[in-house]
Amino acid sequence: MIELWNRRDYFYMLFSEHLLISFVALLLVSIIGIGIGIWVFYSKKARTIVLPTVNFLYTIPSIAMFGLLIPLVGIGLRNALIVLVLYGLLPMVRNTFTGMKEVPLQFVEAAKGLGATRVQLFRKVYFPLALPSILSGLRITTVMIVALAGLAALIGAGGLGQAIFRGLNTMNTSLIVVGSLGISLFAIVGDKFVGTLEHKNNLLHLITSNATRRQKRVIISNVTVLCLLLLTAFLYINPLKMHDNGAITIASKPTSEQFIMGEILAQTIENNTDIKVYRKFGIGGGTTNIQPALLAGKLDMYVEYTGTALMNVLKYSALKTSRTTFQELQDTYLDKFKLHWVGLMGFNNTYSLAISKKDAKEKNIRSFSDLARYSDQYDFGAEFDFFERQDAYKGLIKTYPFHFANLHEMDINLRYQAFEDGQINALDVFTTDAQIEALQLAVLEDDKAYFPRYEAGIVVRQEVLEAHPEIETLLNCFTGAISTDKMKRMNYEVEVLKKTPKEVAADFLKELKTKG
Repeated sequence: MIELWNRRDYFYMLFSEHLLISFVALLLVSIIGIGIGIWVFYSKKARTIVLPTVNFLYTIPSIAMFGLLIPLVGIGLRNALIVLVLYGLLPMVRNTFTGMKEVPLQFVEAAKGLGATRVQLFRKVYFPLALPSILSGLRITTVMIVALAGLAALIGAGGLGQAIFRGLNTMNTSLIVVGSLGISLFAIVGDKFVGTLEHKNNLLHLITSNATRRQKRVIISNVTVLCLLLLTAFLYINPLKMHDNGAITIASKPTSEQFIMGEILAQTIENNTDIKVYRKFGIGGGTTNIQPALLAGKLDMYVEYTGTALMNVLKYSALKTSRTTFQELQDTYLDKFKLHWVGLMGFNNTYSLAISKKDAKEKNIRSFSDLARYSDQYDFGAEFDFFERQDAYKGLIKTYPFHFANLHEMDINLRYQAFEDGQINALDVFTTDAQIEALQLAVLEDDKAYFPRYEAGIVVRQEVLEAHPEIETLLNCFTGAISTDKMKRMNYEVEVLKKTPKEVAADFLKELKTKG
């Protein structure tokens, strides 16, 4: 509760973002879904195409849909709304179509006998009688959209899901609990709100002007509360300011280290200039999603690693990567992408492999080659992209004769938990990871120098530096300012000592200023 209160502004922001994302998506789904449902009811040809299509869209994993849309619409709110609307269409379209289809034929024939036109049939017979089914679909859609909106944080759209993913990334259970409970509460309240419209056909009576005073009061009071909440959320985050051309948006990957570095950059600019800074931290997919957003001008800067830039962005081979100088990397990025590398920060966060110190001592395992001899006794765990990247597992087993007993793919932030729980006994690590010390791991020597160096540097859009030349001077002060041990210690403070990235960044900047 203390942490919740201390970070209330942060949670107010997430609450406001989640409310606006969910409401806008639900509003769009209601309009589009009901419209399509009515269309397919009246058009048999449309029915044969539309219904299978919305069924198919529903089968695509939501997290994959977010990723598939990034090349088309980028990251952020637009991407989130498109995915939420696409997923919400199925229950709305199907329930609208089913509700109208199941209207008793005798009611339709009676209306026709009284001379009702097609429009009158829809307004007086089909739609009123289908309304309970439509509202039932709306209740399902509301809960689903509120829950799925939590995933929008992965593509920088904000919302309570950001607390969950930040908690996973920084080993902070309280953030996970607050984010999860917040989304659950949202879903319950949303379901209850739609339920008041559905209960005893309140909305139907209101539409047909047959509502009692009590029914009108219930609906009007609920709508008033919703409008006040939406207005408060809108004013609190003021999304219109996000289009301020003078502002700078800083991104980060979903790790403690990246949260800390993002805060260091943001606080440096905020403390020394009048430039407005927006934080888009914890973007899922890391470089894969940040790089195209940077090129599209949706993001302005972030901390990248040389090995990732050379092998995953420029697609260099391991041999070419090892021979490429930092100056060559700078020149290529500037020429090809109009992106500027502002120096190197001083720490090398490269890959390595680790086992327990106890195992390392008992079996005298000090290097990758040593581990290879005992690899059939180890269950190896790593994040998903470690098994996919050319500079990771695929090339690693060509260099070293590893034959692990079992391979386990998992989220990057869960592999240490899996080690602690005994599900794996060997894993990949980054050399600045805090859990190396916390779990008493033995980091092994890459004796054949397989992994390239992953030195951290700041990547900024050239257009931003031209508009704000003072920023480059500020960022240059970080060149060589953070050692690998220092970065490991800052990660430890966040993941083990449970400080916030904002606090750790502020402490570092104070220390840097004192030294300067």
